[in-house]
Amino acid sequence: MTISIIPAHSSIGIIAGSGNLFSLVLEEIISKQLHPVIVSFNESSPPPNSTYLQTSIGKIGEILEFFKHNEVKYLIFAGKIQRPSLTSLGFDATGIKWMQKLGIKAFAGDDALLKGITELLQEEGFQVISPRDFLPNLVLKPGVYTETQPNEIDEKDIGRGQVVLNTLSNADVGQACVVHEGIVLGIEAIEGTKNLIERCANFKRTPLGGVLVKTAKKNQSTLVDLPTIGTETITSIQNCKLNGIAISAHTTQVLNFKQVISLCNQHKLFLKVIED
Repeated sequence: MTISIIPAHSSIGIIAGSGNLFSLVLEEIISKQLHPVIVSFNESSPPPNSTYLQTSIGKIGEILEFFKHNEVKYLIFAGKIQRPSLTSLGFDATGIKWMQKLGIKAFAGDDALLKGITELLQEEGFQVISPRDFLPNLVLKPGVYTETQPNEIDEKDIGRGQVVLNTLSNADVGQACVVHEGIVLGIEAIEGTKNLIERCANFKRTPLGGVLVKTAKKNQSTLVDLPTIGTETITSIQNCKLNGIAISAHTTQVLNFKQVISLCNQHKLFLKVIED
C-alpha cells in the first residue's frame, strides 16, 4: 500500500518482536508523524511518545480491545516473535475462539499459523501492512552487492541450497541452510540462523568455505515473518569462515543495508541476491 494515504497523526498498531526491525519501523513511523500503538510480548520499557501494552500472546481479547480503543486501523508485525508452546499461552476467551477457528493451522508451521492469524485480524477490521511499506529498501533486487564475488564452488553450493529449501518449503519448514562443497551441513529449524551457523562450523570438511542460503518459503506471506539478515548474521558467517551468503530477491529483509555491505567487504565475504 502507499503510506502517504494514511493521514498524519493516525495511530499505527505495531506488534513488536525481537531484533532491530522493530526499532527501524518505529523510527520511520514517528518520522512520518504517525502515532505508534505498541503491543509487546517481552519485558521492555515503552518507547517515548508511544501508547504501549505489555502482555502475553494468548491474551487476544485484550490485544484487540487495546488496538480498537486507540483507533488503530493499520497493523504491522515488526520483528521475530518466538512461538511458545500452546500449553503455556494461557488463552483468554477470545484466544480460545481464535484457536478453534485456526484449527489445524495452530499446529502447522509458522507460515500457515501467521497467515491464519493475519486473516483473523482482517476479519476484525484491521489492515495488516508490511514493514516494507515503511522501509522500501528493506528487500533487494537480484545481483551481487559486494566486492567479493562467489566462486564456481560457491555457485554450486547456492544452487544446492535453493533445491533443498524449495523442497522443504511445502512442509513449511526452514528458511535457511548451510552448504559446503555440495554437502548440506544444517537446515534452520526453531533455533534461528545464528545458532544454525554456529553448529555447522563443526561439520565443515575444511576450515574455509561454505555458503549460507536464506530464502522465503514458496507462497509465503509478505506481511509477517519474512527471512531477515543483518550485521549479526554477517558476523556469524565470518566466525564460521563461510565464503558468503545468498538470499532471495524481493523477500529476504536486509536490516542496516550499508553496514551489512561494509562488513561483508571488510571480511571479503559475498552477498548475492538470487531469484526464487
